[in-house]
Amino acid sequence: MIKVIIADDHAIFRQGLSGLLQSKEGIVVTGEAADGDEALRLIYETKPDIAILDISMPGPGSIEIIKEIRKKGLNTRVILLTMHTNPLMVEQFMKAGVSGYIPKDNAFSDLLYAIQTVASGGKFISPSITREVFDEQGSGQEVQGILTNRECEVLQLIASGLTNKQIADKLLISLKTVETHRTRIMQKLDLHTTADLTRYAIKAGLVK
Repeated sequence: MIKVIIADDHAIFRQGLSGLLQSKEGIVVTGEAADGDEALRLIYETKPDIAILDISMPGPGSIEIIKEIRKKGLNTRVILLTMHTNPLMVEQFMKAGVSGYIPKDNAFSDLLYAIQTVASGGKFISPSITREVFDEQGSGQEVQGILTNRECEVLQLIASGLTNKQIADKLLISLKTVETHRTRIMQKLDLHTTADLTRYAIKAGLVK
């Protein structure tokens, strides 16, 4: 029996997917979450084999959740079910430890196959992504699926070479707020240096 939790901030979608999965032999949904904090709580409590997560939901993001899973020594593997198919994002999440990546407009059968593959220790990327997305360039619009508008602004200014103090002055916010945004951006994107942030921003089309 494959134990699964579902985390998505759209209740109708989440409940509909839960019903479909529950109807399939060999799969049991042990919980539903509307945000990252609730997803982590369910993972700790029910120790599912697979966590099906949306990228764009409140609270800790997918990369942070994966880090917490590893920190706790749990065997839960993550499948992302999302509208975002930007190649930069796909690569970033797979490097961070995501085991499956599926667009929401794919067939339900693709998700079932992904669950079986990931539960068996493999990885699954939707064929539609491997055929099309990796040949495309990133876009700022897709980055906004992970970052808030303010975080995108801060990332643009970091990549443009501004210091934290200059960013604070330009955006009329405190230096501490800029530092908090910078830390949050690095956590969400799993990047660790200014050079990494700059390269990401350029690839994503946020700066020239």
